[in-house]
Amino acid sequence: MENLIINNLTKGYFKKKALNNFSYSFKKGMVYGLIGPNGSGKTTLMKIIYGLVKPTKGSLSFNNNKISFKTRKNIAFMPTEDIFMSNLMPCDILKFYNNNFEDFSLEKAYQILENMKLPLNEKIETFSTGMKMRLKVTLCLARDVEFYMFDEPLNGIDIISKDLIKNTIISMTTKDSTILISSHALNEMELILEQVLFLNEGSLIRDINLEELRDTENKSLESLYWEVYNV
Repeated sequence: MENLIINNLTKGYFKKKALNNFSYSFKKGMVYGLIGPNGSGKTTLMKIIYGLVKPTKGSLSFNNNKISFKTRKNIAFMPTEDIFMSNLMPCDILKFYNNNFEDFSLEKAYQILENMKLPLNEKIETFSTGMKMRLKVTLCLARDVEFYMFDEPLNGIDIISKDLIKNTIISMTTKDSTILISSHALNEMELILEQVLFLNEGSLIRDINLEELRDTENKSLESLYWEVYNV
């Protein structure tokens, strides 16, 4: 069943188009990957879906409701930006999220923190890059929503953090959840993605089911990337 439907979405910044007539329908229970070089429109698309950026033209609907600040109650978004004050501890941040998001579950957050092997009472300033990323993923997953978005959750982190994040994303979501992940970590993401959208200069240039790719073409996601972008 489709929950997010996008039609002819375009976003322009001066003379440059960050998105160019992007159309797609996302289904429940699927794990999607957004793939493409820097500047291909991945982050812009996620911010528009979450209602942080307004499109120049085109339409988006989530469960038949126009995308706006009201639809955020059904969508969780983990941005690439650092969102933490260094003098806070995870327990402080969890309380803040619990007070500001009706769908946030403290019980679920504690469970995910344990899975992520993160301390509750240590200041963020002592955390490594990988630990901060694990905390960001935790805050996103602790919301009880239909649609989860992660912008580069494996970027610049250690192998242990990558494995913890991948395993937790899969284990903590359900068949009714839609997951959208942008990433350059193709080898790692191939293990959890089902459908991959290739973007270039704001346009959708290829849409691939990974199971079909393996069965019919016997190719890895990384080899397909090289083929699609001719690099």
